[in-house]
Amino acid sequence: MKLSRINPRVIAILCATSLAIGIATPPAKSTPTKTPAPAKVVSPTKTTAPTPATPANIPTYNPPASKTFNGPPLVAVPTLTAATLKNFTNLYGEVLAVKFTPNQQQKIQQRLSREWMTNLGLRNTVLQTIALEPKIQKGTPAERSQLQSTLVGNLRQQVLDGDTDALWLVSFYDASPKNWLAQGKPPLTQMTTDMSAEALCFMINEVMGKLVATPDSKLKNAIATKLTAEYAKIPADTKQELSRLPTAWLTFKNTEWVQRGDDFREQMRIHWGQNLEAYIPELKAISKLRRDRLAMLKADPNIQWGRMNSIQRQGALQKSELDFQNNVRTLAQAKTIQISNYINTMEVASSIGNSPTRYPLRLKIK
Repeated sequence: MKLSRINPRVIAILCATSLAIGIATPPAKSTPTKTPAPAKVVSPTKTTAPTPATPANIPTYNPPASKTFNGPPLVAVPTLTAATLKNFTNLYGEVLAVKFTPNQQQKIQQRLSREWMTNLGLRNTVLQTIALEPKIQKGTPAERSQLQSTLVGNLRQQVLDGDTDALWLVSFYDASPKNWLAQGKPPLTQMTTDMSAEALCFMINEVMGKLVATPDSKLKNAIATKLTAEYAKIPADTKQELSRLPTAWLTFKNTEWVQRGDDFREQMRIHWGQNLEAYIPELKAISKLRRDRLAMLKADPNIQWGRMNSIQRQGALQKSELDFQNNVRTLAQAKTIQISNYINTMEVASSIGNSPTRYPLRLKIK
C-alpha cells in the first residue's frame, strides 16, 4: 500500500537517536583546615614546655555533614583494562551462545570504553557478568541454557521497562540468525514483536484513559505468530521500520511523550484512536469524545487555540477535563479490550491518522 509522507514539523516516533549518557557528579570541594597547636599549660609555680604534637594527641577533626550534596556516596570506579574488556566479551558471548564478529567485538569495546566512567548500570552489568565466570565455565549444558534463558528474558523485560542499555545488550543475541523469527533484510526479531505488543497496549490504554490492555505472553505470541507468517510479503521499507521500532518506541516514550505538553499527548491519543477504532470497537465512543473536545476548543473564539503556546493549550485542556470526564462516565464502561480481531486484520506501516508517527502493526497482505 502507498505510504504517507512524513511531516517534518511533527516529531516522529520511528527515528534513530543516540543514547544519552549521564554525567557523574564531581566530588565537592572542601576547604583545608588547620589543626590547632596545643595550648601551653600554665602553673602558678611552674611553666611547662608545650607537649609535642603526636598522632595520639592531635585532636580529631570531624567535618560537619554537607548540607548541599544529597546524592549517593562517591565510590572509586575500578579501572577498565584490556583484560576486563576481553573477559567480558568472551563470557557474554558464551552466555548468549553467540560468537561475536570482529565488528561486534569492536562495538562492545568502544561503547564500554566510552561509557565506563558515567554509565553505572552498564558497568555493573560487566562486573556481574564477569563474576559469573565460574558458573559459566563449570556449568552443565542444561545449566548454561537456563542461565542464557534467564539473562535474555530479563534483558527483554528491562527493554520493555524503558532500559536502552538492555536493548543494546540483547541486540547481539537477536543478531544471530538462529534467533531470528523470520529471515529478511533486516530479519524479524522477538524484540520487535515484543515491542509491538508493548506499543499497541500503550496506545489503547492512553486512548481509553485507563489500563485495559496488557502486553502479556498471549498477546506477544499472537503478534509474533502473525508477523512471522506474513513477514516474507512485507515491503522492504516496512521491514526497515519494523527493525527500528524498539529503539524508536523507547526514544518516543522516554523523551517526546514525557517532555511534550498535554496538547501533544492528547493529539496523539486522537490519532491512535482514529486508526484503532476501526479494528477495536471499544475505542469508538471515547475516541469520538476526544475528537469532539479538541474540535470545540479549536473552534472557540474566546480561546484562540491557534495562537496559544503549549502551556496555554495545556491550561485550556485542564479546564475542559471535568466536563470531558463527566461525558466519559456516560459511556458503557469497557473493562477489557478484545484485540483478537485487530491482530487478524492488522496492516503494517499504515501511518497514524495525519501524524507522521509510524505504527508498524497494521499489516495488509495483498
